[in-house]
Amino acid sequence: MIPPYWPYGDPPGTGAWGKPNSNHNFCEEDYIISTYIAEFVNTLTNLTYILYGAHGLRRVRKRKDGGLLSTLAIPYWGLIGVGVLSGWYHATLKYHSQMGDDLSMFLASGSLLHQLMIFDATPSQRLYRTAMILGAIIPVSVYHVWADEIVMHEILFGILVVLIGYKTRALIKEKVKSEESKKRLGGLATFGMMSCGLGYFLWNIDFHLCSYVTSFKRSLGLPWGLLFELHGWWHIFTGIGAYIGMAAVEYLVTMEEGKTDRIEEGFVWPVHAVLRDLEGEKET
Repeated sequence: MIPPYWPYGDPPGTGAWGKPNSNHNFCEEDYIISTYIAEFVNTLTNLTYILYGAHGLRRVRKRKDGGLLSTLAIPYWGLIGVGVLSGWYHATLKYHSQMGDDLSMFLASGSLLHQLMIFDATPSQRLYRTAMILGAIIPVSVYHVWADEIVMHEILFGILVVLIGYKTRALIKEKVKSEESKKRLGGLATFGMMSCGLGYFLWNIDFHLCSYVTSFKRSLGLPWGLLFELHGWWHIFTGIGAYIGMAAVEYLVTMEEGKTDRIEEGFVWPVHAVLRDLEGEKET
């Protein structure tokens, strides 16, 4: 035992929101910390999405081509939406909040892909590409809620992520002339993908080895056991990865040829550090 130490109590199973009825329930014991929050750590760690999204909005709000309702701002609003809806789900564990959490994934990924696809397009191309994205997301979203299925939801989300990654790396090759800058930005994108991958790995441990994880947490007691709520780490690491992707896209679609001074201002870790290193480099 590592002091301070408080033993886990017996989970009540039911709290302020009633008996959980979502399709999925995670390894964190329900209402073990508070009767008002079903999964305390899984709810709290959604602040990662909200804080990163708020930092993104703070940056684009000051731009001449930005603003809180601009195309640049929409992905960050989507990231905040993920945090709010995922937090609502983990706090209540109800079916309707689960649907909100599921669909928020489309909100964030769809808005980012939309930004990548329209920033250099003509008005007619923007209309067509916007219609294509909405034409894929809306029917799958309706079907997901109506049929209570998950396969089409996961397939479309995977397609959106792959398209975002492909388009981002293509933009790095197209718009960044310095080989050193390409390498650093490519490394940043790789770091974002690895962060999401680590989160996914921890989520799977939490899902497939839940009984062992729970026994270990109870042996540690509170508060140390809270550090091993592994689904919460999924939120943290995917929040970092999502912010890296959104910030990198914002930089790529707004960068000015040959201008690198103070490009890191308004970004936060880890994007700030990478862009700061690019400052002063002259594009060839």
